[in-house]
Amino acid sequence: MSLVTREMAAQNGNHSQNNITNNNHINGDGLAPNGYRRMSNDEANINNQITPRDGPFAGDDSSRDYNAPPSSFSMPKQTAAVDRGGNPLADFFSSEVFQIVLHNPATAHRLLKFSQARMCGENMEFLEKVDRYNHLLDEMATVMTDLHYNFTAVEAPKQIGIQTTLLRKINADIKTATTSTLPSMENIFSHAQENVESILRTAIYPRFVKYQITNSASKALATDRQKYQGLGDCFCLTDPAKADNPIVYASDGFVTVTGYSRAEVVPRNCRFLQGNYTDRSATQRLKASIDAREETVELLLNYRKNGEPFWNLLYVAPLFDANGKLAFYIGGQINCSTTIRSNTDVLRILSMSDEPEDDIETTRSLNDTRSTKRRFFGFGKKESTPNLPVSGKKIEYLVISYDSFIIRYYSAGMADVLGITNRTSQDFVGNNVFKFLGQHTANLPREFKSKVKAALRTGSAISASINLFTLKSLARQGDDKYYTHWTPCKDEKGVVKYVVVTLSSAMYE
Repeated sequence: MSLVTREMAAQNGNHSQNNITNNNHINGDGLAPNGYRRMSNDEANINNQITPRDGPFAGDDSSRDYNAPPSSFSMPKQTAAVDRGGNPLADFFSSEVFQIVLHNPATAHRLLKFSQARMCGENMEFLEKVDRYNHLLDEMATVMTDLHYNFTAVEAPKQIGIQTTLLRKINADIKTATTSTLPSMENIFSHAQENVESILRTAIYPRFVKYQITNSASKALATDRQKYQGLGDCFCLTDPAKADNPIVYASDGFVTVTGYSRAEVVPRNCRFLQGNYTDRSATQRLKASIDAREETVELLLNYRKNGEPFWNLLYVAPLFDANGKLAFYIGGQINCSTTIRSNTDVLRILSMSDEPEDDIETTRSLNDTRSTKRRFFGFGKKESTPNLPVSGKKIEYLVISYDSFIIRYYSAGMADVLGITNRTSQDFVGNNVFKFLGQHTANLPREFKSKVKAALRTGSAISASINLFTLKSLARQGDDKYYTHWTPCKDEKGVVKYVVVTLSSAMYE
């Protein structure tokens, strides 16, 4: 029963005080007896930070938070992880954050578009309709309350001049509606809603989180690489030909992010970064992708040497040699906890749009309640058709010899991006990397080559931009701006053997 209905019924003498007390009681699971979960103080505070309740619509009953049944799915207790200062880490997958994502206009809209692009938008669309249905029931209860107390009650200030018998019948019907009809209508979709939320949380929401963080990192890689620790310079190369696929080369950034010395890293399997609260389902997905020789991205709760946990956005991709045979796996780590420190930061990342101009509207919806009071899903009919790509922004890799700058290995997507059909030719693997890049650009500046070589001679990572002809750019008879990141990878003795060259689109610059 809604709060409005309960209040109306109680004041109308239709519930005893004990019943009122029971209806307002919250059991150990945080649920009211009708199965609806009340929003906690922390959730309410976070939601108020995202959509402030001030302004001309403050106190508007139609803006009441949507309290859906909780998911029955139990996530790993990652909320127990704390940073060095003893503060809980922002938890992407907690039940509280998931509920707030569903209820916040900007994040719910992003999750809806993500789902629609993957042909599974019916779940979010169902929740939207149920939310509308519940709001109509609340509106009905509000109108009935107003009619009763102002026009039909015994002491109504504007009591209408009709027969007493008719007034009694109206009040009796109101009693029936508030104690039986409306509560039964509110429960029609409750179990279905709970099941749909469970499906979203287990099957869709984790992918959505990874997608949004990947896009955020891609933007930062092109515009603000310091935003995330390890972005563009935290790599390790593992050798699948050896037992347990150990790390054989690691960058300085990997040592910095993890806190382990290079001798402690090589030759160990990357699982040593896992801990008590690492999600085992994520590590199982990671292992399955490696066994299938597929690229994958996972968001893992990892631990530094000093025991400090951090959210690690891990890119893993197979690297192939000149004959197309698997040679290494590359692991690119990004410490997301340096930027995402609170649940408010989580919501801002999850509300981020794919297109820069859309981010402006997202910011307005996060800070302006006027655009979200009427519909908490926050989209109109013109936005019902999504324009969202199925996968995140691609990052591709080349691995070159440190001493000769010869391309030795590559990720499969590199050939696809540049439209290379003969992947074993001397125009690709076995070619000098600067000659190779020069073949895919109208002009490779001399200072580009000298700048990169000068930095690598000192064993330092470096970034430099370049315009490349890609399959997409050739279709419009132009080129695309890319950022290249050159990261030396060293063996256990600290000797540079290879350089990882990362190519990322500069579309967000």
